[in-house]
Amino acid sequence: MEKRPNDTIEMLRAEFANVRKTAIVGHLHPDGDCISSCLALYHYLKDNYGYEADVYLEPYPSVFDMLPDTAVIRHTVKPEVYDVVYSLDCADLDRIGAGKELFDSAKKRVMIDHHISNPVFGDVNYVKGEIGSACEVLYTLFEEDKINYNVAMCLYTGMVHDTGVFQYSNVTPDTLTRAAKLIAFGIPFTDLIQKTFYEKSFNETRASAYAISKAAQLLDGFFVWSYMEIKEMERFHITSAELDSVVSELRNIRGVDIAVFLYEIESGVWKCSFRSNHVVNVSELAVSFGGGGHVRASGCTFYHKKPDEIITEIVNRIPKEDYAGRAL
Repeated sequence: MEKRPNDTIEMLRAEFANVRKTAIVGHLHPDGDCISSCLALYHYLKDNYGYEADVYLEPYPSVFDMLPDTAVIRHTVKPEVYDVVYSLDCADLDRIGAGKELFDSAKKRVMIDHHISNPVFGDVNYVKGEIGSACEVLYTLFEEDKINYNVAMCLYTGMVHDTGVFQYSNVTPDTLTRAAKLIAFGIPFTDLIQKTFYEKSFNETRASAYAISKAAQLLDGFFVWSYMEIKEMERFHITSAELDSVVSELRNIRGVDIAVFLYEIESGVWKCSFRSNHVVNVSELAVSFGGGGHVRASGCTFYHKKPDEIITEIVNRIPKEDYAGRAL
């Protein structure tokens, strides 16, 4: 059995022995790892200790409703003071989505994350920037004999999403060992991968193809980018959450090291997703623009700028030594 760190969930539970009201929150625009980690912690506390934690997340893609008990997730927050609120998969305090005010007002704030850029903002903090997903961080905290089918299903799904189905550089031998142990619970792992990671709606597929068709290369093919405006998303009847795969598709272009995808969330406000393959540390790049994330996957927000202006700023921040003289 895998050795657990000293600051396990059990120790946290002992510290909060008199807790009566618990809540779990995630980040803005929740993705697979965020949704899954929140539900994994919910089931771990409920199934083992009888804690009925309240889970608060912004609306998310319906494909994740195949996870157990998504009906417990609340999108609307009723102000109240919790004894303890857990923040999961959130890189900084301003990135907390639904439930941020609950986290701010909680008697105790517990933060569990895996973003290397995390500045640490809880009363109790557990950040493992070398681990590929918040769900894998939870795995290292949970006692193995207290992981059940529901917890395993959630943990596996989050690990799949933040490792790109175990292909990114954040995957370690421990990651694969832990995933194998979760599969042993009999979870429908092939359906979880196919339905939550690969499958897309017809409109989403058309919109992604359109965004990719607009792509442009810079720096002799080292850099690729594209963008989508609100009016274009409306034309395809999709939301920004349905465009998550575009930046990864751009990164897959031969010779590319850094891919950037911009999408407009309101007039003149652009969310920027960074991905890199081997050279550029996009976490540092995102932090320089007020964002954050991982070495190979990060993001930030730009205000009152045009896409061409944003890309010029980004390119000017990439160290010349990262691409100069590179054979592509």
